[in-house]
Amino acid sequence: MKIIAHGITSLPEAKKAIRAGVDFLEIDVSKRFFFNKFTAQHNSLMGIFGLGPVLETLLTAEVRSRAFLDLKPVSYRNSFTRKFSELLLKISVKDAKVCGHDWQMLSKLSDNINAEPYYTIKNLDGLRKLKKIIKELKKPRGFSVKHDLIDEKFMSWIRTLPAKSSVWAWTVNDVREAQRLAFLGVDGIVTDEWEKLCQKMA
Repeated sequence: MKIIAHGITSLPEAKKAIRAGVDFLEIDVSKRFFFNKFTAQHNSLMGIFGLGPVLETLLTAEVRSRAFLDLKPVSYRNSFTRKFSELLLKISVKDAKVCGHDWQMLSKLSDNINAEPYYTIKNLDGLRKLKKIIKELKKPRGFSVKHDLIDEKFMSWIRTLPAKSSVWAWTVNDVREAQRLAFLGVDGIVTDEWEKLCQKMA
């Protein structure tokens, strides 16, 4: 099972997580409206005031290959998608793993830069909506799913999809819950307790 460190917001934190053995680094991405910059953000205070490091400074060569980008657009979708595509091309991020709630945007982004979309599912209503339109979207690399939505029924649906898709569960900080998800066949967990789970799930 892959371990994805949740809410990485600085280069020292990213390097510490990599040394601990995580497979990927989840980075929340939003856009500073006034400075036209993409930033790595996590908590609500940062989202309100536009704080956080500029994404380009965080995506070093070491981090790029492990980045799992959770998109939080705060501008018009077309503008966000185009500018984000340009940024990833500029800093040579290839086959970027990106997730978010706007599945159409992710589908378009993946066409622009050959990104690997992970469609986020946060509740049952979202799951029902996604099932209705999934054939209209680019085949996902995977799904980023709130952990308590995942059961045998959900995993059975995943196996009916035409292309093999990974399931990454969030946010999982409990070892027993991680073990339950591993038993169901979940491919990865997004966690704040990455040091502990790297040891327990090895």
